[in-house]
Amino acid sequence: MALRYDEQKVPYVDFGTGVKLSINLEEFTSDALRQKAATELRETPEVMEPSMRKLRELIQQEKTLKLPVEDEGYMKRFMRPKKYYPESVFDMMKAYYKMKARQNFILDHLSTQSIQNALKDRVVQILPKRDQHGRRILYMEMGAKWNCSKVPALEVIRCTNMLMETVGREPETQLHGVVFIVNFDKLSLSHIGQFPPKFVKTVVDHGQKNSPYRIKGIHIVNNARMFNMLFKIFKPFLGKKWSQRIFLHGVEHKELHRHVDADCLPSFLGGTYELPEYDGTVIGQLLDCYKEKFEEEDKYGYVSEVKE
Repeated sequence: MALRYDEQKVPYVDFGTGVKLSINLEEFTSDALRQKAATELRETPEVMEPSMRKLRELIQQEKTLKLPVEDEGYMKRFMRPKKYYPESVFDMMKAYYKMKARQNFILDHLSTQSIQNALKDRVVQILPKRDQHGRRILYMEMGAKWNCSKVPALEVIRCTNMLMETVGREPETQLHGVVFIVNFDKLSLSHIGQFPPKFVKTVVDHGQKNSPYRIKGIHIVNNARMFNMLFKIFKPFLGKKWSQRIFLHGVEHKELHRHVDADCLPSFLGGTYELPEYDGTVIGQLLDCYKEKFEEEDKYGYVSEVKE
């Protein structure tokens, strides 16, 4: 298992037995995907052009917000989850970059160094296969395999955000969305203590309203009695959409497979392929291949001074 490069010099993690993980930043070109984008996201020339123009006008009026408005790929990343409604996109952008401006919190200066323990322990993982709908799958260990004294909740959330920032640059992921599978096996009071209500509210509000990702499902596995205590902290902050997209599957993988095909999952989730135990630092090596993009992203947002 190692980081390798294909013939086009695109990096990927080779897990062996034909299982690979790579990031695809190419704009989709197939007629089927274009049709889906038109149907689900209103992504047609008739909608896109005036929406882009209006969004650029709104951004330019926000004098302290510095964004690459002429970068169409960047703009699509924010437009797609809001279906090209410029006012809604602009509200999300402002909230997103206000959150990013908060120092030492969940979005500022994301780097592999800042989340190295979460990566190494594989607390949050990008699974190598997409689901049957083309959605990225993120897997989280929030129980026995999560050493919260080594990897506090803030680092877990930062790691999740960095992985989301990475796959969120993939046009296909912008179209299809992301699903989470969260394992709460042997959840303890020390884990629950990592989530004070104020922190939970901020994180949930950001995920539901202010982040440029299409979250299509949150699947909870191994949710025993202790999980109910944790869920009571989260439940008051859940909006209608997320409430309808959270599924509790218990210990039965067949319930999970009603939503995510077994062929898309590793064997530890009842799936059909083997994902070996691996050193999570290799995922950091993959992310670092896109380090310049994260560094470029840090140049954008709210600035204290605006030079005319």
